[in-house]
Amino acid sequence: MNWISAIGWVAWGGGAVLALAFLLTFVWEREWRAAGLMLLVSLPALAVPAAVLLAEFSGKPVVVALGVSIGLAVVLAVALPVRRPRPLRIVGAQPRIDERDAVFHRFYRLRPGTPEFEAYYRDHPEMRAFDDEVRALPNLADPESKTYHRLVSPFQAATFDMIERITQGIDEWGPSPIEPEPVRSSPEEFTRRVKGFARYLGADRVGATRLNPAYVYSHIARGPGRWGAPITLAHSHAVAIAVEMDYGMVRHAPGSATTTETARKYLETARIAMAVARYIHLLGYEARAHVDGNYRVMCVPVAVEAGLGELGRLGLLITPEFGPRVRLSVVTTTLPLTQDEPAVTGVQEFCSICRKCADVCPSASVDGGEKAVCAGAEKWQTRRDTCYRFWRQVGSDCALCIRVCPYSNPGSPVHALVRRLIRRNPSARRLALRGDGFFYGSRQRTPRSLPTWHSTA
Repeated sequence: MNWISAIGWVAWGGGAVLALAFLLTFVWEREWRAAGLMLLVSLPALAVPAAVLLAEFSGKPVVVALGVSIGLAVVLAVALPVRRPRPLRIVGAQPRIDERDAVFHRFYRLRPGTPEFEAYYRDHPEMRAFDDEVRALPNLADPESKTYHRLVSPFQAATFDMIERITQGIDEWGPSPIEPEPVRSSPEEFTRRVKGFARYLGADRVGATRLNPAYVYSHIARGPGRWGAPITLAHSHAVAIAVEMDYGMVRHAPGSATTTETARKYLETARIAMAVARYIHLLGYEARAHVDGNYRVMCVPVAVEAGLGELGRLGLLITPEFGPRVRLSVVTTTLPLTQDEPAVTGVQEFCSICRKCADVCPSASVDGGEKAVCAGAEKWQTRRDTCYRFWRQVGSDCALCIRVCPYSNPGSPVHALVRRLIRRNPSARRLALRGDGFFYGSRQRTPRSLPTWHSTA
């Protein structure tokens, strides 16, 4: 065997290993369509070069050298870092947002006939007709809901009810130092302890940042306290916490299984945030947990600044490991902490060429166009009103956009490699997008069976 043939076999072996890695990944994910397509593509792609390497003919060295050169050129084209990815651009002043205008909060606390209800729609008459239309639809997990099941829907209701019950007294908590004086230490040491405790409690991602006042709501809407009261939060730092949603449950979007999983993860991240806040209280510092239904801050932009991920086209946080398959909580505090750098992983560039979430959105709520400046940031704008209306129509929190997002693929060495390549290489991004479409399709196929305890059959 001459040296050209040896190089050819090495290159063939590399391709075979890569094809096998993808095949095993698809089998592990139970993506049988993708596994079949991988076999269909890889077998002839490997068989032809192998036949050339085994054959003996006069032009073999030239053919092998040409094939290896083409393969090497393709690898370099998708593997070499071309340019640094761009972060989300802040291009102007960022005004504080009134929580009373947030769509979800308008339907959880405003009640017809109350003074708050009349006051809000007197100031916002343009929203009354739409909101009344939504209020006429069944609530999620109600008996009249489209996806209601007498044995399954109570899973969701019980979990959300538990969250509400255990978080109502958050504002009554305060510093209660174990020692006579607040514990003194460096911001680095405090950060190490807080992050480690959060991870120990179950956080999949945790980051710290200075609290941007623009991300504190201006007025109370949904949580405890007087509706419409101004929010004053004199905290200097924030800890952002993310927990992963189960991939198997998300694959059932827009079915009710996603709502069950959403509720479970909100409960989990609330538990972590409350324990972290209580830990900080015992050190002698102020802290507040911000959890589902009881926020004073906007979790997504805080999480972006804390380095947990980037804001994507679908209007959610996209983490490096789990994509948008996460649920968030935040702890704000006066405890001095170090500041994590925002993550810049190529999400802005990838989302600019990928429109899968917009294409599958049944309510056309995900922005399928270009970015626009809103509240001082250059971003895509999700229409949350029509998104929530669809929730009420279908009886679940939908999550189709999360299901189809290429970043939602479960963690594996193959997906980690792809995500690393697309950070800084435009060719890799386009190849990954085409590959996702070819192997996974629209992801609208019937998913694997639900767990027996959640079956609606």
